Amino acid sequence: MTAPIKPAASSLYGKDNWFFVPTVASAALIPTAVEVNAAGSLDVTDMLFADWTMPGQTTNRVARERRYGDTVVAETIGALNLTGGTLHYAFDPQAAAGSNGKKAFEKFGGTSGTTGYLVRRRGIAKATTPAAADFVNCYKVTIGPAGDGDAGQGEAAESGMVQEFTVDDRAINVQLT
Repeated sequence: MTAPIKPAASSLYGKDNWFFVPTVASAALIPTAVEVNAAGSLDVTDMLFADWTMPGQTTNRVARERRYGDTVVAETIGALNLTGGTLHYAFDPQAAAGSNGKKAFEKFGGTSGTTGYLVRRRGIAKATTPAAADFVNCYKVTIGPAGDGDAGQGEAAESGMVQEFTVDDRAINVQLT
């Protein structure tokens, strides 16, 4: 008998990046490195507070309908529910337009209905420019209106914003082209 396979751990410490990309041309939600690095895209990794809610999913498990003669009722996989969350990010209310303190607010749009893509790249140092062949998760999102969302209390308090978002579609572990 062969020994069981044990993959090496893939540490995410300092190796988990999030980008907001306004446009992904691929209907299959496979972004290109050019789209992720475009001037209109924004690396929000160091703008997001640690308590923001990442996109997720739940899959319904559904009990099959019992038939008269059944002595065992099995489950089946039901609907996949894509879940959004809350973007919680740093915001400098006194910063000039276009400055680092307002970039996330301006990119996400202050009003409801901004659409775009949250792209997550894991396992590569955050200061590394995204490149073709990197694997990413791509979430098509719709972002709601901005509201005050300061972080911390007392001496640690920082100005921030919160915006709810929904996930409209997603592609998992796709390779940038």
